[in-house]
Amino acid sequence: MNILHILHSLDPRSGGPSNALRGLVRAQVARGHRVAIVATTAQSAEPWAPRDEFVARMLADPAFAGAEVLIGRAWGRRRPWSRFSYCPHTIRLLARRLASPETRPEVVHIHGAFSHLTIRAAQLARQWRIPYIVRPAGSFDEACLAKGMAQWKRVFLRLFHRRDLRLAAAVHVTSQAEAEHLGRTAPGCRLAVVPHGVELPDAPLPEQVEAFLSRFPQLRGKRVVLFLSRLHEKKRPQWLVEAFCRLRHEMPNLALVLAGPDAGLADGLKLRAQAAGLNGQAVLPGFVQGPDKAAAFSLAHVFCLPSQDENFGVAVVEAMAHGVPVVVTPGVASHVYVDAAGCGLTVADDLDGLTEGLRRLLRSDRAELGRRGRQYVEKHLTWPAVADQLDALYRTVGQAPRA
Repeated sequence: MNILHILHSLDPRSGGPSNALRGLVRAQVARGHRVAIVATTAQSAEPWAPRDEFVARMLADPAFAGAEVLIGRAWGRRRPWSRFSYCPHTIRLLARRLASPETRPEVVHIHGAFSHLTIRAAQLARQWRIPYIVRPAGSFDEACLAKGMAQWKRVFLRLFHRRDLRLAAAVHVTSQAEAEHLGRTAPGCRLAVVPHGVELPDAPLPEQVEAFLSRFPQLRGKRVVLFLSRLHEKKRPQWLVEAFCRLRHEMPNLALVLAGPDAGLADGLKLRAQAAGLNGQAVLPGFVQGPDKAAAFSLAHVFCLPSQDENFGVAVVEAMAHGVPVVVTPGVASHVYVDAAGCGLTVADDLDGLTEGLRRLLRSDRAELGRRGRQYVEKHLTWPAVADQLDALYRTVGQAPRA
């Protein structure tokens, strides 16, 4: 099958959508599909690399091996322009691809919303009568619509996205919670629930763990509580700092790792940790990936994501795949997998509940809980399993979008 993916930015620092696409593309290429990607040069966080350097790095990403990657120029580095990323050059690349019988895909899979590229991709797919699937990645949840350029989001939803969703061959949501949210925001669209997948990882090499510990020696010999996500208010890492402060006297051998790109909270978290006298017990390593990310998971006794809302929560499933017990709040949609696997706790959505959940898991059998989570992921949530479900969806979508 000839599949074209559309994504605003391939920058892995942008979180779920770009990282999910990497796993999906790898699985689809392995199945023999012809896969192409159209994206822009937009980057998701400072520091921005020089444009040519960023493009070269994305083209060399091993996750895209076997796929054709087209990256067109986008304008706008400061908000709100960085979010919309005006990209007529990218649009021309996409239009030529859809117009040519040699490169025209059988299905267009659009990831994300509120960008010039994703809006025009849906319009062009309709123009060439190519069925398209939209994966909003939580963009239309009520909480997301209410935060950050809320008025502009409502305008875009009314002018463009409701029509794009209604005329899509399918709307790909990753959880039942996201399906319910979208049903209220944009009723009448064809919803298909297909979860995120993850890679089933090998244990990191001892030298990789040692390299991570050499950078953060205060973690050596500690029982680590790990947070791995953007340092953003809705993710509530500040709750984790407060819960940690409550637990550190009864469990003095603890350390807290708040890993992820800064989205406005890093300085405040550091000041709070200093004021609480954590004295190196709280570590903020920034964005981690590859061996560092694997090492962080291997050192963790508990993974915690106390987000206010997450349409999925990929890091939760990654922790399960690494054999790490999980504490999560009800707003994280992937809590259903934690509950089904019996590999952790979904706690009350308050600081007391979070603290008690951490206390219970830190006193539990890490190896047994971790084994349950990994086995569940291996059976249900690997990328090959997800690619199977998407293959079925691609086969069932109509040959043209709804008129």
